[in-house]
Amino acid sequence: MQSPSVLLDLLSQAPGGLGLVDPHGRLLWLNDYLADLLDLHAGDQAEDRRLVDHLTPASRIMVQTRLRQELAMGGRLEELALDVLASNGDRIPVMVSAAQTQGTEGPLIQLCVSRAPVRRAYEAAAPLAEKRAEAERQSARDVISAFVRHCPVPLIMTDADLVATGVSQAWEKTYGRPAQDMVGQRVDSPARARPAQIDWPKVYARALAGEAMSSEGPVRSALVDMWFEWAVIPWRDAEGAIGGLLLMNFDVSALVRARDAAAAADAAKSRFLANLSHELRTPLNSVLAPLELLRGHALPEAAHKALETVAQAGAEVTRRITTLLDFSQLEGGGFTPQSSPLSVRTLCDEVLTECADLIGDRPIVLSGPDAGADVQVSADGDALKRILIQLVANGVKFTETGAVSLDVQYEDDALVFTVADTGCGFDIDSFDALVRPFHQRDVTATRKHGGMGLGLALAEGLARAVGGELTAQSTIGVGSRVTLRAPAVLLSTPGGRSAATDAEPAALRILAVDDNPANLAVLNAVLAATGAEVTCAENGLEAVELSRTMDFDLVLMDVQMPVMDGLTAMRTIRSEHPCPPPMIVVSANVSRPEVAEARAAGAAEVLGKPVGAAVLLQTVGAVLQAAAEQASQAA
Repeated sequence: MQSPSVLLDLLSQAPGGLGLVDPHGRLLWLNDYLADLLDLHAGDQAEDRRLVDHLTPASRIMVQTRLRQELAMGGRLEELALDVLASNGDRIPVMVSAAQTQGTEGPLIQLCVSRAPVRRAYEAAAPLAEKRAEAERQSARDVISAFVRHCPVPLIMTDADLVATGVSQAWEKTYGRPAQDMVGQRVDSPARARPAQIDWPKVYARALAGEAMSSEGPVRSALVDMWFEWAVIPWRDAEGAIGGLLLMNFDVSALVRARDAAAAADAAKSRFLANLSHELRTPLNSVLAPLELLRGHALPEAAHKALETVAQAGAEVTRRITTLLDFSQLEGGGFTPQSSPLSVRTLCDEVLTECADLIGDRPIVLSGPDAGADVQVSADGDALKRILIQLVANGVKFTETGAVSLDVQYEDDALVFTVADTGCGFDIDSFDALVRPFHQRDVTATRKHGGMGLGLALAEGLARAVGGELTAQSTIGVGSRVTLRAPAVLLSTPGGRSAATDAEPAALRILAVDDNPANLAVLNAVLAATGAEVTCAENGLEAVELSRTMDFDLVLMDVQMPVMDGLTAMRTIRSEHPCPPPMIVVSANVSRPEVAEARAAGAAEVLGKPVGAAVLLQTVGAVLQAAAEQASQAA
């Protein structure tokens, strides 16, 4: 039995061409005869060269059609007449036989190439082969022409000179023109109307270089009332050369109309929610505002308890209105994180103050963090406040006796808030369900605790929106601990007293602006009780005129007022005064877009109606303290 090396030598020196080709047409091995014929080195892989690289164009088509078809059907091909293209440009007629075999890494094709004995037979078969190749080329052209003509979207086919060679019926129908109006014309002609915002010469040049181009969004047609997206794609001939371009339009008018309608509906929804907030909070404020005046008077015990009951119910209604409106905005995609400097201790104090009325007469101790928590950070304070109010309110709601505490730590570039209670607790496995909208622990007719099932869902949604997360621990009958982790940038650690407790409005001149007399009466009573001198105005224009003749240390401004609205008044006051007083917006509409607009107009803080005396004084103190610190730094 001959050794493998002897057999390899015999094959290498055989008087005919032998070779191995992979399924992709790459030459894996060839003997001396075939190497000489192809001007390659025997036994080499020929630098990843393919068999078709050494054939004339007509022979390439024969290989790509007949050779592959017959090998696929029977695994063998006998005497296929081809032309080898020599390095000097000569055409060398050969006959090729092929068979498919199985290699260690997959199927291979064995080639047997003969030159001298088959010249006469090849020459006789050459015209037939050329005729067959031309028929196949014509068939390919017919397929392309049929594709272009019956393409379901407007399409123009061009040659390499950008001259249109065909258009689709859909193009004729869309633009109301026959094909002959376009065929034979250059698509880059200056006389042809096209959307001006697109650099079409650049698009065509890149596409002719081989790049598929497409629009980045809807474009309005310059010819018809239509929005479309477009694509410009190069097409290649049998030789692999770019033969021209395919220009396609996709009608997206219905999509654009639907998008615009959705945007209009979203804007209408935002206006509706803003009006709803105003229409709900304004009468509620008219009910609760006088209560603030009465609570400061000495009253019989029964009257005092009645007032506290109304105050508790009012606080709960206010929280539910805020929750519903916030949740609607969050679900509608109208939430965008907005970071600004804030005092963590002040934030916690505001949360606890707003939740205090929810306790009523239950023996619950509500506590906050110690003085060491008074760090200054940059974070979305409005979102954090709304989250924490939901968590603390939840703790109060499910606690009959004991304590609810709010604590905070700054660690690893994040604020970590913990709300703990000694309430009824819950099954920790149900936490994921509890943060889903409208899901409640108890949905029976005899349930003890009210609510809409949105509080935790809103808190969890806002936490995710600011890049944070909620986690929980709970034991039924013992209590719960919910943790909020939210990203924040540390600005400073003053380590002193909370700004909210440092400043008193005593001896200050304050301008209060509101078109509701009851609201003005409450603001005046609460602030005057601290020793402040309060001046009242009923609209923005009156406030502007007063600011021109009097100096104020602080302005409390409503937004929706006749004659001149509050934001316009604030902008006017700021523009007319080199050192304008700090301003606090007190509005019945405190959705995030309106809060952002108020801050942009110059508001140092935004309070939502109805606002309690404690929250008002606390906010006034914080704003005055911040203004004083800013003034001292400027000096």
